[in-house]
Amino acid sequence: TRDALQRLHQLDYLCEPHGAIAWDLLNEQLAEDEVGVFLCTAHPAKFKESVDEILDLDVPLPGPLAKHAALPLLSHNLPADFGRLKAFLLG
Repeated sequence: TRDALQRLHQLDYLCEPHGAIAWDLLNEQLAEDEVGVFLCTAHPAKFKESVDEILDLDVPLPGPLAKHAALPLLSHNLPADFGRLKAFLLG
């Protein structure tokens, strides 16, 4: 993954890890006279920590994602226990 992401970046293409693997596999399987297409289904910022570390970058968050990243986290950690879940939901 690291190598594929770095090689794509050298081609001036900023990708996310899954797309980089798809690109790498496509290149391995294409014959010399073939052309292929690969699709990335996520923004590199979805994997920001990995992409930043591998490429020594600071991938900017797209506007809507940056807006949501600044909001307070509204999640709660609960044990895998139905009684605790029920109490939380009804409390």
